[in-house]
Amino acid sequence: MLGEAVYIIQNQYSENLTLDDVARQVFISPYYLSHLFREELGVTFLEYLTRIRMEEAKRLLCDRSLTILDISARVGYEDPSYFSKVFKKNTGVSPNQYRK
Repeated sequence: MLGEAVYIIQNQYSENLTLDDVARQVFISPYYLSHLFREELGVTFLEYLTRIRMEEAKRLLCDRSLTILDISARVGYEDPSYFSKVFKKNTGVSPNQYRK
């Protein structure tokens, strides 16, 4: 079950995924899925989703033809300002600083 949820996140991170959405797709309760993430991976669902999004954002930032707006949309953030805030919180630098 957790493996299926991880697979969904890794393949649909650019969508507006919620714990409820993924739990529904793997046919378990959101509470139980949340428990599995904490128990097996040591992180919350949201922390895992954010980690996957940030790793992809770092990869995309190497492509200078993409704007921050493009990258934020590709990794599931509609608001580029919020993306930048989350990126800085997770990496310690802004997307523009990381790109340099």
